[in-house]
Amino acid sequence: MTLIMSKDSAILQGAFLQAEKLCLPSSLSSIHKVDWIRVGSPIVLAVREICGPDEPGGRPNFQALSWKKRIVCVVWLKLLSREAQEDVEKAWRENPFFSLQNGLPEMNHVVLLELVKSTAAARIFAHFLLHLPQPRIGAELARLAEHVRSDPAREEDVRFFLEVWWELWKGRDELNAGNEESIEAMFANQFARLFPGCPSLTPHAAKRLKLDSVDMTTSSANTDILYIFLHALKDMTDLVSSTDVCFQSLSISLDALYTSFLIKEEVVLPVTEKLDYLCEVIYCRGENETLSPELIQDAQRDLWASLSPSQFKPSRMKVFEALKIITDLTQLWKDKGLLTVSSPLIPRYSGFHLKRSVQRVLTALDESPEAVTEKNTLRDLLKSLDLPAPENTPELQAQVTAIIITHLLQDYESFAELFAGQTSWARSESWVNCLEKNQAAFCHHRALLSLSTTLMSLVHTESSDVSQCRKLMKITADIFSALSLEDKNQALAAMLVLSSRGFFSRPVPSAVTEGFDQELNMAFNCIIQGGGGASAIVSQGNLTTAVSLVARVAFQNPEAALKSCCHSAVFNKGAFSLMAKILHQLPGLQDQRGGKEGEPKNDGFISLSGRSLLCRCLQETVGNKSMSASEKEQLLKFLGLLMTSQVIKEEEEKKQSFLSPQKVVNTFVLPNLSAVGDDSLDVEFSLQLLHAALSVEAAPSPHWVLGCSPFPLLFVLAQLYSQAYRCWEEPAEGAIRLRSMDTKELLVSVLTTLGEVVGAEVEANPSRWSRALFWLHNKTEELDWTVQFHLKAVWGQHFKNEVPSSMLEVCDLPEQ
Repeated sequence: MTLIMSKDSAILQGAFLQAEKLCLPSSLSSIHKVDWIRVGSPIVLAVREICGPDEPGGRPNFQALSWKKRIVCVVWLKLLSREAQEDVEKAWRENPFFSLQNGLPEMNHVVLLELVKSTAAARIFAHFLLHLPQPRIGAELARLAEHVRSDPAREEDVRFFLEVWWELWKGRDELNAGNEESIEAMFANQFARLFPGCPSLTPHAAKRLKLDSVDMTTSSANTDILYIFLHALKDMTDLVSSTDVCFQSLSISLDALYTSFLIKEEVVLPVTEKLDYLCEVIYCRGENETLSPELIQDAQRDLWASLSPSQFKPSRMKVFEALKIITDLTQLWKDKGLLTVSSPLIPRYSGFHLKRSVQRVLTALDESPEAVTEKNTLRDLLKSLDLPAPENTPELQAQVTAIIITHLLQDYESFAELFAGQTSWARSESWVNCLEKNQAAFCHHRALLSLSTTLMSLVHTESSDVSQCRKLMKITADIFSALSLEDKNQALAAMLVLSSRGFFSRPVPSAVTEGFDQELNMAFNCIIQGGGGASAIVSQGNLTTAVSLVARVAFQNPEAALKSCCHSAVFNKGAFSLMAKILHQLPGLQDQRGGKEGEPKNDGFISLSGRSLLCRCLQETVGNKSMSASEKEQLLKFLGLLMTSQVIKEEEEKKQSFLSPQKVVNTFVLPNLSAVGDDSLDVEFSLQLLHAALSVEAAPSPHWVLGCSPFPLLFVLAQLYSQAYRCWEEPAEGAIRLRSMDTKELLVSVLTTLGEVVGAEVEANPSRWSRALFWLHNKTEELDWTVQFHLKAVWGQHFKNEVPSSMLEVCDLPEQ
């Protein structure tokens, strides 16, 4: 590589020395613009030899671009070193370009500007300008404008001037932004070294330039970039002789006006409008350039420059002054017949660009409260641009979007979301291939949701291609698996909104169903065998793997995955703990479609809110099965763990439970305890579950139990207590007899605890609960009198603690 660079350096230095000889008796340091045609050809040929042939489409390859940057940088630094009178002894130590730069003869700015123009390096020149202080940019642009107007002045000089203007407006190249090792950054460092602490030129340096027409001071005119450009263009009016350059001049001027005065922040277009713009640009430029990532990137930069506030804030130029210059130019060129678009030879892109620019400015001016007379001129211009609309086909849209995604161009994530949601494109093999090869571009939940919706529409059609659907389902699951845990949960929650059965919300081909069933069974078999046993200690790595496996199948079919979780938790010994840990990591599976757990009415009754998906899956898993004691215990512990708040992320203190105690009580306790006449009722399990729910730490008032019909629940518990302790009475038909002392003690504990919770809420707002309180007191009077002593916390100061009079009659008996 060093040998190649040395050879290229020698070629370049030799070309400059040859050009120096062609200048005799003068030199490159004193040539004029007219001399470049005679002396510049060796330099241009050398640059072309070093940079090599362009790639297809006329674009320089990477190595060529790097060398072209290096050449412009070295020539410019040669001029700056002379201007700053740099000490050679210091330069060879601190200038990384010294060896190449020192081998070049002395030259002036004519060489630099003509070299940039002759080698189509306007973008490179503009990027170097952007690394200079703004006063210096203004000075260099004033020098450029003076050079363009000097003899021989031709229309190609105006075109070069416009290219530099527009590249400045487009800003720095994103690839090199912030790269301290880029050639642009090295150029900026050398400028700062040559002119330390001075944002503009030193007086001595300004004197050495000997250009009276270039004001090197830091006046407002010199630092107002828009002022320099517009007044320079005004002075070049007579040089414009073609409709193409006329259109280009007006469109750039209008965009500069719009971004300098008429917007305060970037105008963000919907991605569909961006795609329409890109396709229209590509159609307009397609005759001369092939569709490529570079072409799309250029179009994106053009669009961004047209819709983003300019970094060059006007300091002297006013909006109406700028508008006046532009409309005067428009009228002048119109009078010359340069705005006629009837000729088929008119380049379509310049007209398309101008039409959009005029529309933007007119829209902004129409929203302004001030009357603007120049609007009529712009409206006439817009009417004259009666151009045929560029073609915009779905095939071109799909191609452009695929290239943006493949090459990760600007805003590729939004285009990935658009691409994923296009059902009309999804039937092509190229669409599927783009997804498969660029899965990383779709790794955000919005794009994944769009892709899922498209997949569901494909799978549910009668004419669906089974092999394509299976392939697409695998790609979608792979994309989901690559998400972070946070994004996975967002995607799961979004999928639940679409359907609790995911991709299988409607009948699908049996081959697709069988494939998923196999994946589901394999996932849970791996989990159970790998760490779900009774005595297994689950490592963090095993838990992470298990969470990923469950999340993957849950995204495809949440209901099926939760049913498998429930079945494993209840019927696989010891698996309840692991299943609970997995679900705690997947809060996105908390189905909230049943609605918020509502506020109770003033009478303490509440309609049961919709069951969560997990509760429904648990009920279907258990059903009317006769469970063993160990299975009931596992179910109880599983629900207990799900109700317990746990830290989801170690770095966060926020805790949350997977199932709220209110959901559990409403789903599993209330329906069971209300069926008092059911012989098969497992009251003990319901009491244990209610006890576990009440043991969960609750948020401050209002307590969650208020959403569980607390007063009817207290009455049912009181009934059970009365039946359990009236052992001398024959139980009524269908009544429940609690024979175990442990169960009776549990009942007393639950009744007391619930009474204390409800009592605290009653005390906080007695007027709200008075009706329910009287209802409960009247109902409990029919029960054993000791019940009311367990409800003392509920009664508070509303009712006295009374004993039946028959119990006090013993006091009236004689001692015998």
